[in-house]
Amino acid sequence: MSQITDIKLICFDLDGTLVNSVPDLRLALNAMLDDLSLPNVNGLIVKTWVGDGIPKMVERCLLHVQDKAISDTELTQAVATFEDYYQQFLNTESGLYPAVKSTLFSLQDKGYKIALVTNKSEQFLPKLLKYFGINRCFDLLIGGDTLAKNKPDPMQVNHACEHFNVSQSQTVMVGDSRNDILAGQNAQVKTIALTYGYNFGDPIADMNPDYLINHFDELLTLL
Repeated sequence: MSQITDIKLICFDLDGTLVNSVPDLRLALNAMLDDLSLPNVNGLIVKTWVGDGIPKMVERCLLHVQDKAISDTELTQAVATFEDYYQQFLNTESGLYPAVKSTLFSLQDKGYKIALVTNKSEQFLPKLLKYFGINRCFDLLIGGDTLAKNKPDPMQVNHACEHFNVSQSQTVMVGDSRNDILAGQNAQVKTIALTYGYNFGDPIADMNPDYLINHFDELLTLL
């Protein structure tokens, strides 16, 4: 695999890329479902709902357990309940994927600018990153509600490029799902896909990323 040259900015997805967050999401979803007197769900199905932000995940969950449409009011209330529980369960069972911390430190030491580009709500990011000891690695945090649009729209990646005054040719998007790869492709930056993540249960290779890797620390060889 040839090395990617002239990169100055690395944009990282969070869930399924840096953190296996499904265990905590499952705990919070099930607590929400308990409040609604609805059946609980397992981690395997939760993995297929992650990637489009919390409201969409909660909506998918409710549609799955109820098998009927839900009103906007019901969804808004359920999201608020979920977020309350997620604050409680954050970092209870979730963990970093292998070599994430050491690789991020190495990339930082090499002088790359590093941005977090996630569809997770911005309010959860500081606590989560600090808990795992990787908060110092990020020069910019962009959550799913930071800007008017999020992945797969290119707005977040474009914002990161503008923030650091780097060109698209000097930027790479790293993620595990179609939203990450599409956001990178839509922003006309290089894309690196990780095979171990969620991607709604589908093979990430189907999205035709520029590079495909199996382990996070392969980034050190690639960049």
